[in-house]
Amino acid sequence: MFIGKVVGSLWATRKVENTSGIKFLIVQPYNLNKAPNTDTVVVADNLGAGEGELVMVAYGRAARMALGNDDLSIEAAVIGIIDEFTIDENSYHGELDQEKLKFKK
Repeated sequence: MFIGKVVGSLWATRKVENTSGIKFLIVQPYNLNKAPNTDTVVVADNLGAGEGELVMVAYGRAARMALGNDDLSIEAAVIGIIDEFTIDENSYHGELDQEKLKFKK
């Protein structure tokens, strides 16, 4: 599982049948370090997350279970929309971006 920021949406008119009706988002893993993260992940979403929101993302079977079907052809899914978090900077290892210690919607 990881925290990510929704940076966009994805539409595909041709896709496997068992993904029909599923909303897909483009999510960038939320990097607590000073260096920006440029990776992105396509995730399924049935919670209605929107662009700019922070989300919890699960991978593999946990992602498919979150959408209620273990046979779906997906690898990642939104399992929560984050309202707030705090980081204990004494417990975190690495060069932490001080502006990312706390988040509140």
